[in-house]
Amino acid sequence: METGFPDFDEGNFDAQVLQRPGLTLVDVWAEWCVPCKQMARLLDGLAAELPAGVRIGKLDADRNRALVERYGVRAVPALLFFKDGALVEMRTGVDRRQVLKKAIESHA
Repeated sequence: METGFPDFDEGNFDAQVLQRPGLTLVDVWAEWCVPCKQMARLLDGLAAELPAGVRIGKLDADRNRALVERYGVRAVPALLFFKDGALVEMRTGVDRRQVLKKAIESHA
């Protein structure tokens, strides 16, 4: 799925997510998942409105099974919120824009 967000994978996850200060959102998706495409559009639209320093990246669930299992992702789309390298929240499904924006701001 083509977005302006970086791709996270098993090779760069520690450096790009766990060792990074601040809030990082990991959008767990799959190519076959229609709601994942909705989530991608939602995040694209929200990106410019988010507090400074919030980072968003994509994680292909089918290509990164070890990470999906490590964080207990059971459905896609899933959005993992990492604050200073620690998982602080996980949401599944597609939320309304304002609900998602408020959730992000609460961790920023």
